[in-house]
Amino acid sequence: MRASWVSPLIAMGFVVCWSSGFVGGRLATEADTPVLSLFAWRFLLASLLVALWWRLVGGVRLAQRDVVREMAVGSLTMGGYLLGVILALEQGVSTGVTALITALQPLLAAALAGPWLGERLSARGWAGMAIATLGVLLYVVDDIEHGGGSAPLWAYALPLGSVVAVTLGSLLAVRWATAMPLAATLMVQLFAAAGIFTLAAMIVAGGAPALPTDRLSISAIGWLVMLSSLGGYGFFVASLRRLGVTLTSSLVYLTPAVTLLWAAAMFGEQPSAQGIAGMAIAIAGAGLAMHSVDTAGPRPRAPIARHEPRTS
Repeated sequence: MRASWVSPLIAMGFVVCWSSGFVGGRLATEADTPVLSLFAWRFLLASLLVALWWRLVGGVRLAQRDVVREMAVGSLTMGGYLLGVILALEQGVSTGVTALITALQPLLAAALAGPWLGERLSARGWAGMAIATLGVLLYVVDDIEHGGGSAPLWAYALPLGSVVAVTLGSLLAVRWATAMPLAATLMVQLFAAAGIFTLAAMIVAGGAPALPTDRLSISAIGWLVMLSSLGGYGFFVASLRRLGVTLTSSLVYLTPAVTLLWAAAMFGEQPSAQGIAGMAIAIAGAGLAMHSVDTAGPRPRAPIARHEPRTS
């Protein structure tokens, strides 16, 4: 039986921990260690911790097809998504506007969920998407005008790439639903993300990722591993399995406001009245779009995990 408090707890944990990733990314860009190297070590450490957990709970042998599928999902939802976010922050895009742009992910998910999962978006839903896009544009313009002008215009496209990556990964996670336990799924996806960032760091630096040694780098890794990797992606996988793509995606709309509180408290980022209005418009339009999704069509359900110990 499913306890009534479990789903709200997963939803709250997802929103808080997911928003913490933008703050951790900002901390990482201010550390002495190159940000791509820091994220490579972050994901490697997180994957090793989850692997130890999987070992301690008596993890069984995993099917090769399931491992390959979860690696593909992790490469997109963790590796591709965060690569765009980090590069945007490094180019000077503010924490708040990066969070708001990536919050467009539910809209793309709703648009693609029709042919993939049988979830159709009505005319009112498309109107909501247009309103949400207008709100994002207002917030971006405010960031350009009042954010110091440190980010080039093309940098604002980087979070959009993150939106595409995490949306595709979310849809594949449901379409390719496996019976792997949460610990195993998280372990495999974190290993895949570690590979993505290690490759990116090697391309940029021309060698192995630099080892973090300064205090800020170590603090950023601790923040990212505990809150963002284990917390954020742990709740993300749990939410996808329990609440589905549409509802999980709709929770993303709550993250810009939470991120704004993080950024104001830790970095002093204060949006103007125009920026706040843009965020409000984006959230209102997104809510209109998400409430217009027709989920009457067929959608695959994740199989119930039933693992029996295998004899070698």
